[in-house]
Amino acid sequence: MDDRESETLTAPASTVAREPTGDDAVDDVLGQLDATIDEPLDYQIEAGEHVQQVLQARLADLGKE
Repeated sequence: MDDRESETLTAPASTVAREPTGDDAVDDVLGQLDATIDEPLDYQIEAGEHVQQVLQARLADLGKE
C-alpha cells in the first residue's frame, strides 16, 4: 500500500458529512457514534454495540407499523 492509500484509509469519519435518515433515534445514535472518533477503541466498540442495538430495535419496530 502506498502513502496515498494509507492516508485515504485513515481519514477521520468526522470529515464525511452524514445525510439525515429522517429517523430521530437513528440519527441521534449515529451522531453519538461519530462523536467517539477520538475516543479509545474500547469506547468506540461499546458505542458501536449500542448503535447495533438501536438499529435492530428500529428495524423490529418497522415490522410492527
